[in-house]
Amino acid sequence: MSVELRQLRAFLTVAAELHFSRAAQRLHVSQSALSQQIRSLENNLGAPLFSRTSRLVELTTAGEALLEAAPRVLFEADRAVQRVRQAAEGTAGVLVIGSVSTALASVAPQIMRSMRGEFPDLRLELTQMDTSAQLVALAEHRLDVALVREASPREALCVEQLVSEPLLTALPADHPLAEQESVRPEDLAEEPFVLWPRALGADFFDVIISYCRDHGFSPRIVAEGNDVETQLGLVASGVGVSLQPPFYSNLRMVGVAFRPLVGSAPRIALQVAWRRDDTSASVRHFVTAARTVAGPRS
Repeated sequence: MSVELRQLRAFLTVAAELHFSRAAQRLHVSQSALSQQIRSLENNLGAPLFSRTSRLVELTTAGEALLEAAPRVLFEADRAVQRVRQAAEGTAGVLVIGSVSTALASVAPQIMRSMRGEFPDLRLELTQMDTSAQLVALAEHRLDVALVREASPREALCVEQLVSEPLLTALPADHPLAEQESVRPEDLAEEPFVLWPRALGADFFDVIISYCRDHGFSPRIVAEGNDVETQLGLVASGVGVSLQPPFYSNLRMVGVAFRPLVGSAPRIALQVAWRRDDTSASVRHFVTAARTVAGPRS
């Protein structure tokens, strides 16, 4: 059985008018062409839809059943067409996004708000992941786009800088160095350090190690935390000091004081990353939103 949407629309027009001539005028077709569409529909369904006399057109029982069902069919068909067009335009569907906690504490909420405002039918799925895990997930098509930190370029990925700001020293609030307006890197030489595990972001880890060595010491790492809340909690409890992106000062962790470093501190970049061969419009929209949000800060 093959029923065409144009036949259903023709049926609904005849059912509304109960007059083939007036229905044909509404549809801008000849009466004979309309009658042929209805006969074809009846043949496909195997039942008469109208009872016709020379003076009267009435719906049959089968016609009444189709009158109830046809509007829903046409509505779903029209919605399916709209969804396909929206998906092609990147305004509907699902976009799976990864983000480091640094971005969640800074640019990510604004990017998400911008996307939701412009593309309300596009479902955004946001997952917190470390940079290294996001790069793998992108390559394996488990993420569509990623907000990463200090990631090196990859052959299969586009990595574009959004924001770059200098590292700050995170100190226990009662630490003597917290009484100063800024901290000299040399003053950290004898301090125990709390850092991220290198496996979660090798590029970021190496930036910190290189900075310390450039100032004559290797940091004595006494503890690591898999997330910033753990690391700042360790700092607050006096386990050690840390070097952190300034975005985390927004968390206002009790017991932690952030102080700038004297001199030229390493700048840590937040970046947006996506697959080079991904041509989806939704990814393009996200990258554009990220650039717009980050623009004034870059």
